[in-house]
Amino acid sequence: MLEFCASILAADFAHLGQDVGAAEAAGVDVFHIDVMDGHFVPTISFGPLVARALRGVTAKPLDVHLMVEVPQQFVPELAAIGVDRISVHREVPGGPDAALAAIHAAGLKAGLVLNPETPVEAAEPYLPLCDQILLMTVHPGRGGQAYLPGSSEKIAAMRALLQKAGSPAIIQVDGGLNAKTLPEARAAGADSFIMGSAVFGGDIRRNLQQLRQAAGMP
Repeated sequence: MLEFCASILAADFAHLGQDVGAAEAAGVDVFHIDVMDGHFVPTISFGPLVARALRGVTAKPLDVHLMVEVPQQFVPELAAIGVDRISVHREVPGGPDAALAAIHAAGLKAGLVLNPETPVEAAEPYLPLCDQILLMTVHPGRGGQAYLPGSSEKIAAMRALLQKAGSPAIIQVDGGLNAKTLPEARAAGADSFIMGSAVFGGDIRRNLQQLRQAAGMP
């Protein structure tokens, strides 16, 4: 599997519909929405209203990453909007159990996010509840950061853990991905690549062409 997820955090919000349309035409598979509450991470981004607006301009799957302290509170509204996947952090206060249960109860695909300092073994108890594991390859909270050293080794370790557990969950990676770092992450075992500035920074069509070439796609 190889999936390109465009993170709208890097899009031009004055022309969001135009950027989304261009990315879809260029071959993006999924649109990724980072919801930040200013508490779990220092940054405040946007909430369900942006997801609703995005749902109105694309039929592509919407993948939501909740960087919030009480993620289960967001699930009913996001489900009603029509998002497809919601990922929550292993590190949330009290653990991710309630949020993962709420996501499945809403009929959506559930993901578990691990921060760079969280070992892959922390995901093991939750694998039966997960459709995807999102490995942060930068520290969460802002875009434009560099791919952290050791990230590819962590991806490989997660791939080994999933295989050992017999889990069908896919591995997503988020942070510092571009035409130079994507091949390394893919070779380590990642399936789904969340990219912001690498997609929306400059000529979107040309960017996607370069990313596909880097991934060995026609």
